[in-house]
Amino acid sequence: MVKRPIHRLTGESVVPEIDELAEEVIITIVSKDEIIVRILATPTDLEDLAIGHIICEGRGDIESLDVDGHEIEIVGNLIPRPSDDILTAACGACTTGEIVIPSGIAESTQKLRANIGEMMREMKENQPLFNLTGGVHAASIFDEDGRIIVTREDIGRHNAFDKAIGACHSIGFSPKIIGLSGRVGWELVAKAIRSKIEIIIAVGAISSAAEMLARSAGLTLVGFATKQNPAIIGDLSRIIDKPSTSRKD
Repeated sequence: MVKRPIHRLTGESVVPEIDELAEEVIITIVSKDEIIVRILATPTDLEDLAIGHIICEGRGDIESLDVDGHEIEIVGNLIPRPSDDILTAACGACTTGEIVIPSGIAESTQKLRANIGEMMREMKENQPLFNLTGGVHAASIFDEDGRIIVTREDIGRHNAFDKAIGACHSIGFSPKIIGLSGRVGWELVAKAIRSKIEIIIAVGAISSAAEMLARSAGLTLVGFATKQNPAIIGDLSRIIDKPSTSRKD
């Protein structure tokens, strides 16, 4: 986050203030002096971002990496994006190259033994950047009992997803259940398939493309997870008899 001068409208008057803004910069991932990808992101947990992005986008294998400012140097066998690509905070699948539809069927190893609404409330309590700026998304990895393993924040919801997956990789935890602060689009389901996620639980809605891809891959999606009656798509056996008891907003 960064401090910047603003004017606050209070009734009919305007008051100058210093406000906390969510930081957004270009992060460049390079390998062998070649740009792999440029991402508009919040410059925190950059090692997690790099590892997670390569995993979630299916762009190769990492042997080692080094973070230098806003540049991440990776040693490994990587597949670069087209040279003129830059992923914005609002874009997960934007590319001048071909969009590859992920293949594969999700395993069914998870039986969620937790209250969905409580999980989402705990995730919200673990978002310090959002509490300060109101301008970032979050992704949390949970275990079957609804305990948070890691939470990561970023101005881009796709980046928060990548960071959470990367953080799990670094601690040797195999992520299967992810909570998201926003909606579920096709690109997030694609990331879930590539990273072996089985259950996505989201505060927001589920898009039609996300629904189709999740059904074809055997994932379970939960939308409007903080509401009293969440929407569920896909394999119910992973969360059956586990509705949210959250009050309506």
